Amino acid sequence: MSAIYIHFPYCNSKCRYCNFYSETSLNTRKRFIQALLKEIELRAGELQRETVQTIYFGGGTPSLTPTEDMALVVEALKHHFKIAPQIEFTVEINPEQAKFDYLRALKELGVNRISMGVQSFNDRVLHFLGRRHTAQQALEGIRHIREAQIDNISIDLIYGIIIRGGKEWLHDLEVALSQPIQHLSAYALTLEENSILYKELAQKKPSAYQVGKDMDENIALGDMNLLLEKIANSPLKRYEISNFAIPGYESKHNSAYWDSTHYLGFGPSAHSFDGEKRYWNVPSTEAYCEAIEAGESYFEVEELSLTDHYNERVLLTIRTTKGINLKKIEEHFGVAYHAHIMNEIALLNKAWYQIENDHLILTEAGIALTDHITIQLLYDSIM
Repeated sequence: MSAIYIHFPYCNSKCRYCNFYSETSLNTRKRFIQALLKEIELRAGELQRETVQTIYFGGGTPSLTPTEDMALVVEALKHHFKIAPQIEFTVEINPEQAKFDYLRALKELGVNRISMGVQSFNDRVLHFLGRRHTAQQALEGIRHIREAQIDNISIDLIYGIIIRGGKEWLHDLEVALSQPIQHLSAYALTLEENSILYKELAQKKPSAYQVGKDMDENIALGDMNLLLEKIANSPLKRYEISNFAIPGYESKHNSAYWDSTHYLGFGPSAHSFDGEKRYWNVPSTEAYCEAIEAGESYFEVEELSLTDHYNERVLLTIRTTKGINLKKIEEHFGVAYHAHIMNEIALLNKAWYQIENDHLILTEAGIALTDHITIQLLYDSIM
């Protein structure tokens, strides 16, 4: 199986925490779509007729793209790749664009999953984050998705924000879990390089110090514990550190990344993985379009060593509730790597993990220390 990701690089404005490549001018949109269609054609043979199980339109803000242009992209994908009949097809959408007619048009294109960037149900917090929508628009957006008969809804929330009072995060969680959603992604607010908040911190602006995880770990940890408490009384179950779903509604696309499935990324800044090498497209719509139009290279390639593969396997799978498959570590990487990870596990506090059926799985205490434990298990030199 394989997965396809399309990066739509346009946003109406840049959120203060966002580190993803995007631009706010829509002037190149038609040119971008033509370049995107050409890239899809150029890379038609890369999956060698593997069946594509998931398609994900992300960004940026894909919902700024007219469905007529999306239809061209969908038809190109169907023409050049083998698409599974029961594919998971996700489109990211902002609440202010979640209108019924637009959503119905997406459904007619085959979209069966919507991921909506809510982030908070508090207008004051939304303003701080630089979001353009209101809490009411988020609620209306969820209702419109349901009315459009798209029955797989994921929303994002952000926690660890100092300006938010304790009861405000509780309110966000109670509102979110009262909605007819099947999936929730919850992330701690962090200072990502190249984000507006990061630049404001460099300029020593007071607003940048309102970031919980980097400035006060206890706030993020407290918010996480409250999240887990509320999730425990809901139909959602944790399947990755930041992701929760009703069983059967786990994101197949995100799981493909964590399982090291082959995937193709199209569009500026998009990443791809063929099992041996990683590719990433130039993070500039102008440069991307120019290179494709001129028949020139628009991406870079990294050949991964065995140690790189091992470290990525640890980094990705330790975050999931399935954990690290220790048997596959030995099968895929050899006795030396298996001996390394077992030696490092023996040095960990036993309260941080458990081993079930040859899988290393973090406990709740261990999840709070995921970064520390991961560093412990990585291999820092080539054997």
